[in-house]
Amino acid sequence: SPSCKMGASISRDNCQCVATPQLEPMPAATDPLALDSRLVKPQRWEPKLFGWTLLTQFSNPWEFPLPSPLRYLMFLMSSRYRNRPPVPDPRELDIRLPVTRPDFSLSLGDNKSVSVTWLGHASCLFTFSNEVRVLFDPLLGSRASPVSWIGPQRQRPAPCSPEQLPNLLAVCISHNHFDHMDRATLNQLRELQPWLHFYVPVGDAWWMTKYCGVPANQVHELSWWESVVLPESNLEIIFTPSSHWSGRNLFDKNCSLWGSYVLRHGNSAVFFGGDTGYQADVFKQIGRLYGPMKLAAIPIGAYQPRDVFEAQHVSPIEAVKIHQDVKSEKSVGIHWGTFCLSTTEALLQPPDDLKSALDEAGLPRDCFVTVRPGGSLTV
Repeated sequence: SPSCKMGASISRDNCQCVATPQLEPMPAATDPLALDSRLVKPQRWEPKLFGWTLLTQFSNPWEFPLPSPLRYLMFLMSSRYRNRPPVPDPRELDIRLPVTRPDFSLSLGDNKSVSVTWLGHASCLFTFSNEVRVLFDPLLGSRASPVSWIGPQRQRPAPCSPEQLPNLLAVCISHNHFDHMDRATLNQLRELQPWLHFYVPVGDAWWMTKYCGVPANQVHELSWWESVVLPESNLEIIFTPSSHWSGRNLFDKNCSLWGSYVLRHGNSAVFFGGDTGYQADVFKQIGRLYGPMKLAAIPIGAYQPRDVFEAQHVSPIEAVKIHQDVKSEKSVGIHWGTFCLSTTEALLQPPDDLKSALDEAGLPRDCFVTVRPGGSLTV
């Protein structure tokens, strides 16, 4: 069974790690962010009535200027949104962003190699040593929506179906938004691979059990900086912070946590950014504690206009900063080119902006790349 880094077991009662991670190697003590007491922690609000907790809500421990519902509605009614670039027609998309069917039977060629395969939007499959596979934020359906008839529609086909995925060791979820925690895909994965364990932010285990049928002893909640070691593979899963929010309806905003992930296997570490705004201190902490990263999957899309989305979605310029902060050797851009979310950049604009950001930072373009859906990057 999974266990915490310090050796404490995962609680089968509440399915969450019950110990803090061993944070080694620690950076120089002269840096205040290196101290464990200074690690950023989510703020938690739990109003009580007669000793009973009414609800749990989380918040970022820094300024997080998310637009109010009224301001967001005004943006959706504005000319900026109405005049956003149109989606290219399917024939143009087939040329400019073709979809590749991934061949999961191919060997990485080296037991020390690490690979990431982009399955569209934020869905990523990391593979270590040809056999240890972890899937992040799987969404292989036609819409990022709770229903099949409305909501953001997929503009590029999924590179594969859940049935075509190889055997997985674990599935990790960064937060509960519909474009990252998809009920249909998760249900299929649970049915096809019933041995799977799922790792989710604090507050999401009940949903996985109720709506996806995952047994309670196979879903595990993590808070920031908590880690789990899977002894059968010696894989360590670490839940790290991000600057975002959560919610699936009008009544559950921020009732579960959000975050990013670090995976460590042997001498290799990789980073999955999930969905996030930019907070330099956060990503520099991650880089100091767990870097360098052999590979990183970092979001580069859904960022314009900045006055609306800056708090929750990084721009390509900020994505390059994350690449540097977490000390990534090679990074791949995710969270673009799949769904038309309520942003104003063109569907295929993020890779061009990423190249400009790399040039501006004085970095080689091949250190942070994009791949076609179904494509892989191996180091």
